[in-house]
Amino acid sequence: MPSAVILTALPVEYMAVRTHIADLREEMHPQGTIYERGKFVANATSWEVGIVEVGAGNAGAAVEAERAIAYFNPSVILFVGVAGGIKDVAIGDVVAATKVYGYESGKAKQKFQLRPDSGLSTYSLIQRARAESKKSDWLQRLTSAPESTPRVFVAPIAAGEKVIASSKSNVFKFIQLNYGDAVAVEMEGRGLLQAAHANHQVSALVIRGISDLIDGKSEADAGGSQEMAARNASAFAFEILAKLQIEETAKASSQQSTLPLLLPKSAQIMSSDSTPPKVFISYSHDSQEHKDRILQLADRFRDDGIDCNIDQYEDSPPEGWQRWMLNQVEAADFVLVVCTDQYDRRFRGHEEAGKDKGATWEGGVIIQELYDAQGKNSKFIPVTFTPQDTDFIPSPLRAATNYKLNSTDGYELLYRRLTNQPRTRKPDLGKLQTLAPRDRKQVFPAISDDSPASNSRPLNFFALDDTWVGRESLIQDLSSRIRSSCRLLILVGITGIGKTALGERLAVELSDWFEEDWSKFHEQNFEEEQQSNDFASVAARWLEKWGELITPEDRKDTQRLLYRLVKHLKENRYLVQLDSLENILQGNEEEGWSDFKDDWWVRFFESLLAADSCESCIILTSQDLPAQIPTIGTRYQNFWYCQPLSGLEEPERLALFHKIGLDVGTESTGKPYLERIGRAYEGHPLALRVIAGEIRNKPFDGNVLAYWNQYGREVEEVEKAIEKAKTKGITASADDKFNLHRYTRNLRRNVRVRLEKTFNRLQKDVRYAYILLCEASVYRCPVPEDFWLSHLEDWDRDKYEQQVALDALRDRYLVEEVVESDRCLLREHNLIRGVSLEHLKQLDDNDE
Repeated sequence: MPSAVILTALPVEYMAVRTHIADLREEMHPQGTIYERGKFVANATSWEVGIVEVGAGNAGAAVEAERAIAYFNPSVILFVGVAGGIKDVAIGDVVAATKVYGYESGKAKQKFQLRPDSGLSTYSLIQRARAESKKSDWLQRLTSAPESTPRVFVAPIAAGEKVIASSKSNVFKFIQLNYGDAVAVEMEGRGLLQAAHANHQVSALVIRGISDLIDGKSEADAGGSQEMAARNASAFAFEILAKLQIEETAKASSQQSTLPLLLPKSAQIMSSDSTPPKVFISYSHDSQEHKDRILQLADRFRDDGIDCNIDQYEDSPPEGWQRWMLNQVEAADFVLVVCTDQYDRRFRGHEEAGKDKGATWEGGVIIQELYDAQGKNSKFIPVTFTPQDTDFIPSPLRAATNYKLNSTDGYELLYRRLTNQPRTRKPDLGKLQTLAPRDRKQVFPAISDDSPASNSRPLNFFALDDTWVGRESLIQDLSSRIRSSCRLLILVGITGIGKTALGERLAVELSDWFEEDWSKFHEQNFEEEQQSNDFASVAARWLEKWGELITPEDRKDTQRLLYRLVKHLKENRYLVQLDSLENILQGNEEEGWSDFKDDWWVRFFESLLAADSCESCIILTSQDLPAQIPTIGTRYQNFWYCQPLSGLEEPERLALFHKIGLDVGTESTGKPYLERIGRAYEGHPLALRVIAGEIRNKPFDGNVLAYWNQYGREVEEVEKAIEKAKTKGITASADDKFNLHRYTRNLRRNVRVRLEKTFNRLQKDVRYAYILLCEASVYRCPVPEDFWLSHLEDWDRDKYEQQVALDALRDRYLVEEVVESDRCLLREHNLIRGVSLEHLKQLDDNDE
């Protein structure tokens, strides 16, 4: 039976949809969403239709659409409701959306910068809507004839988070100016299409009835226009479903009726000495179609040599059905439990009185056997025919592997289990090997005498060590945010600026928050190439580390992993640090920003922020700010915070030199030179640590003056360029020699290599942002934004493309904004400028 899901936002919309569906029954999603499921019959085809009221807003619509798709596994999903008309339409008309513009997508600066965002309805549904719009068949589905015949438009609409009640409002004018072809405006369609985009197997369409024309909205609503618009939209939506049956549903229906019960072509018949396993299938009589699938499965087992038995092979067993079922369960080597909503209900004894008691009886027998075996289970195997059935695995069997017989290899995997032929053979045990320990820095949590962790055991961190200095007020501020309500803290800045070390320093400060239990602090570095960094793999590793059982089937069910991980973080206090987030992002050349490669990460962070409560906090460190997080975070401002990092202040720079063992006393001859080095590097912690280590060790042995005599000219080159800009007005030069990142071997190994990775990633992801960064390296001092953007005019980039490139640099913290003489100016960090000048020369050479 083909399946469809219809979402609505308002009760009036829900009731209009509901009138077209028969045999409705209520169901509850494991996470609490209430659905109704029923049947819609048209043209000899019966549709299974799930309906749900999701409330207003695109974000909520996206979450509920995703949840409904996972639950119902539909072939079609529709959003049916009312909308305000912008142009061309009249009250009562119907609009089937070809696309939905997300009109609030952009960047909120002094002037809102538009970032066009739109979702497309499915092509086949648009074509069906166009065909039906030319006919009057859909009007027959209305219970009463309308006063005037409504028209159907197949056209774009706009969606946002605001109810627009005046054509004089700024939002209305903004939509007219930027989305001139939109004929209506609503609040949920973009969210639905976003969820459908992530589930390509589902066809999606947004259908709206016009309930008002913006001005006079309240009066129109009071006059019953919403009810009329909802009825018209629903009638047209079900006409679409009725006409889909020939083209879209026949194939799906035939596929659902036949299970892929296949063994590989390489399979060979075993020797006659092999004893066939005895298998009994326990199931409920949900429908004739369900019984047919059980019979198909049992027949296939017997054809493949498995001694399988089901009740359909018996007319009337002499011992009676109860004893027959008891004997079958006891005699079987394996009992396959076919999990459905009805079976789970009967297994738990929750079925209505008087209904079929078969599965209820078998459930009691199975529970007793598991009880007698003290919970150990090698006999009872859960199997499912549809993805949504996994939600109905009885709780005593959820720890067992579930075999999904609708998948291409489901039958083979189950057959291997029943015949003890694992797909992967365990090799013979070898001898243990000796490995060198991982090189990590050791640090005692007692950073200062009054640190809350002063009596704790030593810890190993990736970046934090006993040379840590400064940022004390920032640490107090961020710690306070985490202790109050912050669930997601993002530390951003250029490479080597100290993001990872700051996150680890916060862990020390917050050790009392997680009760000094350092097993509650967990670090994941996305630079490690040996491990998979997709969400499902990471989630499984975390849950296993925290003591939860993860089965092979769990690893394949990303939605279940997400639910379990969020639940675990909600109920248990952890501080989790995810480092080098930029390695799981991908650039968007057209829009400039960075997005997650795996969209499940977005869903995870949104679920964490949307939770009603949460005990844990996640710290992200990244060179790039993922665009999706500020977008989803607009609704949860109190639960997340982004902290950009800059270099150390001058007192902190001297404190760092002192901790590494250099003399910075008032009488020290080397102190003025260290101050100049600190200013040239703008307090960049990694570079200063490298330089301090070089001065302290051979051949300099702490002699700052000797180091300056050897390399001071590189710092002086930077100082001269800046001075020329200030005193002589020479603000630009492509011939400056900024070698701060490469004038010693250690700087090349530790600083230049990391900066080059940043530039290579930028060049690959957002090419014109890379070109802009290189071109603007000619500026020795802060200059107006227009100076920067003018360089891309030579590359034939229009104003919008220029702004996208600059915004990409801002999101990656590769450009700094300063205010001088009441003007906002742009500049590059001295280290960034040095690498940019090198790459600029390469650009020029390539042009030649």
